[in-house]
Amino acid sequence: MNETWWVDPKDLNDEQRSIIELPLGGSHLITGPPGSGKTNLLLLRANYMTLADQPNVLILVFTKTLQEFIASGGRQYAFSGTKVQTCMKWEQGFLHSFGVTLAPPSNFEDKRLYYLLQVQKLLSAGKGKEFYDAIFLDEAQDYLPDEIRVFKTLAKVIFASAHSKQKIYDGVDTTPLLESLTDQQHKLHYHYRIGRRICKLADALVTGHEIELLLPASNYNEVERPSSVEDIRCANLDEEIAKITEALSVQVRAYPDELLGVISPGKETAVRIWEALAETDLGPISVLQISGEHAPFESGTRICVATVHSAKGLEFRALHIAECNDFDSRRHERNLAYTAITRAKTSLSLYSSEPLPGYLEKALRALEPLSDLPNLAQVFGKKPNVD
Repeated sequence: MNETWWVDPKDLNDEQRSIIELPLGGSHLITGPPGSGKTNLLLLRANYMTLADQPNVLILVFTKTLQEFIASGGRQYAFSGTKVQTCMKWEQGFLHSFGVTLAPPSNFEDKRLYYLLQVQKLLSAGKGKEFYDAIFLDEAQDYLPDEIRVFKTLAKVIFASAHSKQKIYDGVDTTPLLESLTDQQHKLHYHYRIGRRICKLADALVTGHEIELLLPASNYNEVERPSSVEDIRCANLDEEIAKITEALSVQVRAYPDELLGVISPGKETAVRIWEALAETDLGPISVLQISGEHAPFESGTRICVATVHSAKGLEFRALHIAECNDFDSRRHERNLAYTAITRAKTSLSLYSSEPLPGYLEKALRALEPLSDLPNLAQVFGKKPNVD
């Protein structure tokens, strides 16, 4: 993970540097593609405010996994790691500090609305207004509109980062709302993390009239680390796991001190992969990150096994996506596939044991040279003539 977190001003370009040094007053929104440094900038801006005698900050991330990931690389910051929390964990603590007795439901969406309602009740009673100097929101496109309004009431300043194409939770995209609630918007135009071949695959998934492609915005160094995408078809999940394990055994040596990832659309698949890895020599250097079960990223951690939702915001030098055929059974499936693919930096391997969704099959074909059009005999199932 030695290239994940910026540790020196020379790591920044002029566009990024100007955001960190913005005047202290005013709310801001950062938008930009995956790999453009949005999370890094959020943390550095929080550090800037802390050093400028405004230490009462709160940094909210969407998943416990990302919180653990930030904690693993955030030791150079002046603010305490306790300032980085998931939204639900913060809500629990905030409500407890006002003596609110909680009885949340078990379902994620219901629990989310329950905590939101309790915080809104407190604010309506005149409690908690401008409780913080600033609230920093990562992956802000996934928050509910009323959550955004609550944050704006709780802090003098909000500082948010968002990218609409990575919205993978229910609810409207709150980026337009954030634009209306912030004083300035800052668009990052370039990214450095994602290899060009991986960019091409992700771009092939993008639809809509306002298409912002990754490939033209890429400053990735292909000479130093050529990127690759593999489409690996298997007979079943057991074969996928065997191939993933074999590849990881090589990659832990090929990419020393770099984080490798194995992710899947479904939780059950992630657990099966984790259980298989735990029985190998890779077990001691691996962690499982799924809803309800998270582990710290220790200094010796090399492999992260997670669902796509839990891997949101993470990045991997080499990434293996298992059961890609399962994307079409998930909500927000295209955005989910896009988010998964853009977690990879250099090496991306996609595994499937059943037919892929059509949009993903088409995207993979975009990586290959154009083939000849089929002739009429082939349309009727005949084999092509071979001279």
